Amino acid sequence: MKSTRLLPLLLAVPLALFAEDKKPKPVDVSKLPLPLPRKVDFTQEVYPLLKESCFSCHGAQKQKGKYRCDTKEGAFKETDYGPTIVAGHSEQSALIHMVAGLVDEMLMPPPSDKPGQSEKLTGEQIGLLRAWIDQGAVWPDGPIAEVVKPVTFATDIQPVFAAACGSCHSGASAKGGFDVGSLEGVLKGGKNYGQAVAPGDLKKSPLITIVAGLDEDLPLPEKHKLPPKSLELVKKWVQQGAK
Repeated sequence: MKSTRLLPLLLAVPLALFAEDKKPKPVDVSKLPLPLPRKVDFTQEVYPLLKESCFSCHGAQKQKGKYRCDTKEGAFKETDYGPTIVAGHSEQSALIHMVAGLVDEMLMPPPSDKPGQSEKLTGEQIGLLRAWIDQGAVWPDGPIAEVVKPVTFATDIQPVFAAACGSCHSGASAKGGFDVGSLEGVLKGGKNYGQAVAPGDLKKSPLITIVAGLDEDLPLPEKHKLPPKSLELVKKWVQQGAK
């Protein structure tokens, strides 16, 4: 009789332990980058950042972990790691903990073994999200207007070309006479293709075919292929006039 009475208690112990494991573990918020010390704009700054860094895994087409952040309702959803966004308290928001890498094995965006495909947020970007949340996490109702971020050679494209192409295509000894070290050099093109970029026209820009790894006239076309994220950036640059 006594053993029968003890059975519910014995079963309750592992269940209690399991429930304890499900609770979010405390994080060291002292490691967080500081919020930006200025007013931030959701439509112009925050939403474009979420779109670029998060929507591919947590958007309309895919919702990893059953989390979606392209809608107001989905973004504020409670998760197993606590409330995602706590208006007025970025240090209590699971979104901030994850993008800052404070949750074990839950760094968002997740690291990729392919350069340029998935990049963790910078301290300034995390500070931007923190400032938005601390300022009330205002998310307007209805569709969010599309914001077109200007892509320039000096700020966005030159670093990509320097890292991916600079060893062969820079300076006086640039292969094929194609120098990626300056805007003038890229627009001028090289000996084999002539003008490689037609500002505003992707189809008339041989450079796009090359950096997509699709130019079969090259001995090793795959060697010239940029990571998807970098390729999209170059395309936007050309579409916007290659300035």
